[in-house]
Amino acid sequence: MPSASRVRPVPASDQGRTARGIGYLSRASGCRCAPTSGTSSRRSPMNRARRAVTALAALVLGASLVSAPVASAEPATTVRYPKPATTTTLVGHAFDTCTAPALDKMRAWRSSPYRGVGVYIGGPNRTCAQPELTADWVTEVSHMPWRIIPIYMGLQAPCTIRGAGSVNIDPARPRKQGSASAADAIKQAKAVGILPGSAIYGDMEHYDADNARCRTTVLRYLSAWTNTLHRNGYLSGVYAHLYSGAKHLSEAYYSTRHARPDALWIARWDGDSSLLDWQDIPNNQWARGQRGKQYQGDHNETHGGVTMNIDSDRFHAPVATVSRLPGDQFVTAQRPQRAVEPVPDPSLLSDTPRQITGLAPSG
Repeated sequence: MPSASRVRPVPASDQGRTARGIGYLSRASGCRCAPTSGTSSRRSPMNRARRAVTALAALVLGASLVSAPVASAEPATTVRYPKPATTTTLVGHAFDTCTAPALDKMRAWRSSPYRGVGVYIGGPNRTCAQPELTADWVTEVSHMPWRIIPIYMGLQAPCTIRGAGSVNIDPARPRKQGSASAADAIKQAKAVGILPGSAIYGDMEHYDADNARCRTTVLRYLSAWTNTLHRNGYLSGVYAHLYSGAKHLSEAYYSTRHARPDALWIARWDGDSSLLDWQDIPNNQWARGQRGKQYQGDHNETHGGVTMNIDSDRFHAPVATVSRLPGDQFVTAQRPQRAVEPVPDPSLLSDTPRQITGLAPSG
């Protein structure tokens, strides 16, 4: 999520990883905020005492029903959804900006190829003001209809590349801080009408991937983030750079020591919107409507006569649920007995870049 100003180009050694490279990295290495100052799982029997309620369906506000991922973190972690709860899935392209756009801009952009919008709902590292982001804004935008991707700009890795001004994780207490970050994210989400069943994406910016202690700190923080969201009925999403946070989450995918997020949103500015064949991320991980990719950094686009500076993303993943309609479907999901290697979602196997499968704009 790029900042408003470019900071430095990617080294040539990194650009060589693909034909185009990442392009430019901001100080936040993908964070769209002002620069700082300086899986399916095997289900247990139905006689489990504690059952979690999840929706396999409900793109709300007139959307068609789409299967939602069963939250499948570490075997000991289950999402405890309140009853009823629904999960909304975005299938299509999205954009994110530092500040939530005004309603007239969102209306104008219904002519764009985008169907979702990423908004920063809070966090100690959120540096852009959000005068538009209210419960009324969330409701109005959802009825246009847009899908909302909640982003929480939480604590960053101790070895982050963001530089001076970044508020970072204390390596002595990453779990406590991860849990506190999730609790605050839930508070901020509820304040603007983002309901249980929603995914909230914790933004973990690029950091030194070769720092082993830093890696452990990040995984512990994100594990607590996931567990706390699950205990409160929310899905856990993580936005991370492909070569640091995403890589480390993939390495820990089957770990019994770290809770697995329900959705992974990577930053890789190579212009390719594919949700498959990511470097170091096997296709059978986060394979059932659990992936997003930020494939182009900050740039200007004009739609409906309105120009905005955005990042471009593609999603097949859970996003915010902001209302419920009669006919929403609910099923029960039990604690998984053990991690089961998922099969890639068939809809991802015939991937076509820039193919829009989201809802057509109304009105």
